[in-house]
Amino acid sequence: MGWRRGEAWRIGLAWAALVGMGCRATAPPTPVPGVTPVYVSPSPTAAPATAAPTAAVATDTAVPVVGTPFPGPWAGDDVVDVTGSEEFVQQTRAALELLAAKAPDAYQKILTYVGVIGQGEHSGMWAFETPPRYEVGDATAFSTLTWYASTIAHDSTHSQLYYEYLRANPGQSVPQDAWADVESERFCNAYQLDVLTRIGAPASEIEYLAGLSGDHCDVDHDGDCDWDDYYARDW
Repeated sequence: MGWRRGEAWRIGLAWAALVGMGCRATAPPTPVPGVTPVYVSPSPTAAPATAAPTAAVATDTAVPVVGTPFPGPWAGDDVVDVTGSEEFVQQTRAALELLAAKAPDAYQKILTYVGVIGQGEHSGMWAFETPPRYEVGDATAFSTLTWYASTIAHDSTHSQLYYEYLRANPGQSVPQDAWADVESERFCNAYQLDVLTRIGAPASEIEYLAGLSGDHCDVDHDGDCDWDDYYARDW
C-alpha cells in the first residue's frame, strides 16, 4: 500500500493553505490478528461481490482521550489531513468542497470521524487508527467527483459507527458487526445514496449503488472479508 510522492495539505472550512511538502512512503500494512479492514463501496466500473455475510471479528480498540473533543483531538480543529500526489490532493479538495456546499452534514461528519485521507493502493476505512484514516485507491479517487465525494461520506459513517460503539461500551473491543459487517455496509450505503442524490450525482451512480447488497468486501467469495480480500481489491 504505497503512498505516492506528493504534498500534505490541511483542508478546513476555509480551505487552508498548504502546510507541508515532501515524500512519504510506507510498506504494505502487516495483517493484525483480529483486525479486518473496512472497504468503501466499489466504483460503478467494478462489479460488486455477491458472497454471503461474514461472521463478526473483533478489532483493535482506539480509546478517546479524556478532555479532548469526541472522538479525538482531530475532531476539534475543523481540518482533515490529505496526503498523496498533487492530483490526488486536488481531487480530494474538490470532493470535500462539493460536500461542504451540498451536503454539509456529511462534511461535518468527515471532520469529526476522519482525521486523514491518504492515497493508497486500495480503499478502506481504518477507524481503529489514531487518527482514523480513509485510504483511497486511484480507481475510487479518480472515478468521478460525485462518486469519490460520496465514498468519503460512506466511510466516515463506518468510523462513526465504530466510535459510537466505543462511547457506549467504554473499554471494550469493538466487534466487526458493530461497524463493518454486511448490515453496517448497507447502513453506510444508504447514507451514501442520500449524499449522492444531494450532490447531483448522475442517475447511473445512484442506480448502481442502490443495487449493491453490502457484501462487496468478499472479493474471493469465500464467505469472509479478510486480508486476502483487501490485497485483491482493485479500487
